[in-house]
Amino acid sequence: MDLHDRLHDRLLVQLSTRDVYDARVLGGQPQSGLVFTGQAAHDAVRMVRRQGYAGPVLADRRRYAGSGRVSGTAGLSAHWIADQVEARVTIPLTDSGYIGRNDTRALRTILDQASRWDEVVAVLPLHADWLGPDLPALTAAIAGYGGPVALVAEDAAAGARPEAFRLGLPLLSAGAEALGALAHGAPWAAVGVREVLRHLYPEHPEPPPVRGGWRRGGARNALVPERLAFVPVERLPEDPCPCATCHGRPLRRLAGAGELEVNTHNVTVLHRLHARMSRAQHRARWWEERLHAPPHHVEAAGDRVARPGVQAGGGAGLAGPEEP
Repeated sequence: MDLHDRLHDRLLVQLSTRDVYDARVLGGQPQSGLVFTGQAAHDAVRMVRRQGYAGPVLADRRRYAGSGRVSGTAGLSAHWIADQVEARVTIPLTDSGYIGRNDTRALRTILDQASRWDEVVAVLPLHADWLGPDLPALTAAIAGYGGPVALVAEDAAAGARPEAFRLGLPLLSAGAEALGALAHGAPWAAVGVREVLRHLYPEHPEPPPVRGGWRRGGARNALVPERLAFVPVERLPEDPCPCATCHGRPLRRLAGAGELEVNTHNVTVLHRLHARMSRAQHRARWWEERLHAPPHHVEAAGDRVARPGVQAGGGAGLAGPEEP
């Protein structure tokens, strides 16, 4: 079974290793799977495999994020690849460092070293400019590499998300735009279970020019499908939610729920949207229609996919780099 078959049209859930005991619940939806995050991610993979989890599982070391982020020029670890293989990941991910603005050396280092292995995914954690003015250079480098890659898109100014989903390539540490990547032809994409795993924050964020921007990673956020937004639970509307977790109760009741229940709501809603998209005759058109639909009346305050003329973000305050 090749990589395409093992990870075809999969909406994965990206977790911290501390979520290992909830992983089988959160990754139990059809066409789902897991991505564990951090230096001990391969140990979490090993644990869920021993528990009988048979779905796709990946391990993202995430050296590219946080206060101790590593540059992409640092090179890749053969031991990390071997540890993943031993733990029975679906396919190994490289432990790539960060690729900064105009850092072609970091990009080339990751792709050149990843080519030494027959079957790995080269993780590319990118400054926002690589998905803007430097996009032609990025796509040329990926085409020249020829192997599978996965993108991690750093937030741009004031928390705006580059539209990496339009490239149709796998995404790690994504929000609702993971659905957009699948709609545009990506074989798989991963949605983080909490704020810090849905973003790659700039190392030295500038103050946002308008209200909004980055929020602290510890807050509980629930997905409101009408906005394609993760909204702080304190700001949810009274609208009923028909998902299998909420059973028609008001969304606002999640303000009193625990993190696992909120996350279960999120993955349930995401996979319901994924199932609807899978039935659409034109998946990209389905996504674009949802993306450009008039906003629902929910108070703006969350991770949402950047829409034309709409500021992403909406919570108060800044968040610097945080650990998952």
